[in-house]
Order: sequence, then C-alpha cells, then structure tokens
Amino acid sequence: MKWIQWLIDNAWSLVIVGGVLMQLLQALSKKKKEEETPPDTEQAKEFEDPDLAARTRKIREDIQRKIGQRARGPGQATTPEASPVTPPPAIREAPSGPVVAQAYSHVQSQRQAQIMAEQTAWASKLEEATRMKASVARRTEFASGTADHTGRNRSVIRQGLLGELRSPEALRRAFVLREVLGPPVALRK
Repeated sequence: MKWIQWLIDNAWSLVIVGGVLMQLLQALSKKKKEEETPPDTEQAKEFEDPDLAARTRKIREDIQRKIGQRARGPGQATTPEASPVTPPPAIREAPSGPVVAQAYSHVQSQRQAQIMAEQTAWASKLEEATRMKASVARRTEFASGTADHTGRNRSVIRQGLLGELRSPEALRRAFVLREVLGPPVALRK
C-alpha cells in the first residue's frame, strides 16, 4: 500500500519523467530513420507535386537548351528543325566542286546537331521516367508499409495481453497503471 500512496503522491513527477523519456525515444527513432534513409529521399520529396515536377522539368530543359546554344556558338539556330534534311539540288545535279562540298558539309553538321538535340531530349525523358518510376516504387512501398493491418495485429496483441494478465502480479500492475495513467475518477463514466 505504501508504494501505491507513493505513486499517487508523485503522479505529476512520473508524468513529467515519462514525457521526457517519450520525447527522447522519439528523437532517437527519428534520428535512426534519417540515418537509414538514402540521400535521394530529399529529391523525392521535392517532386511530390506533379505541377512542381513539370515546372522543374521545363526549367531544366530551357537551361540545357541555352547551354547547348552557347556551346554551338551565336551563329547557329537554337533548335534544329525536325524535318529530315535532304541534300540541296546542287548536290544531286553536280556532285563535284568546292561549293557543293561546303554545302554538303554544312548539311551534315546541321544533321549532326539535330541528332544531338534529339539524343539530349531522349536522355532527359529517360531520366525523368527513371525518377518517376523510383517515385512510384517508393510511394507503393510506403503505402504497403502503412496499410491497415488492425484485424491481424489486434488478435495477436490481445492474446499477448491476456497471456500477461493471467498472473496476479501482472493484473495488479495493470490496475495500478490504469489508475495512474487513465482518466481521473471524477471524469469516468
């Protein structure tokens, strides 16, 4: 009976100590989760919103286009046309001469620039698709991890608790914990 009286007298102290311990445990578990998560999760959180992802993708494409334009030089067009390049009529009619060879090399350089632009576009699309696939995989993993398994878990937990309460010591401890941690007597129904 003395220890029950001591618990009642020191209830607030126990509540405060319990609260501090809970906060410490939460901080430790949060730190452990942060250490376990790979560094890519910060980027994944960045693209949770599809509108934000689309805007970011457009900005990246603009930046890549401008970088490519600067690398090609100021005299060339920003993006080559998508139509197939056919050799000029002079090449088909008269394949000899320095003017024809210069025109042909110009057409070849335009074609190579067009191919490079297409490859860059496909590479950015592939990168975006890879990011989207990884995001979907993380989202489904999170959804499956947080799914409601209450039916299964409830019966397992209930059997464990009933097994623990079979001894008189555990039953007394449970009663005291309910008295200490439960609602006050005046508020019980």
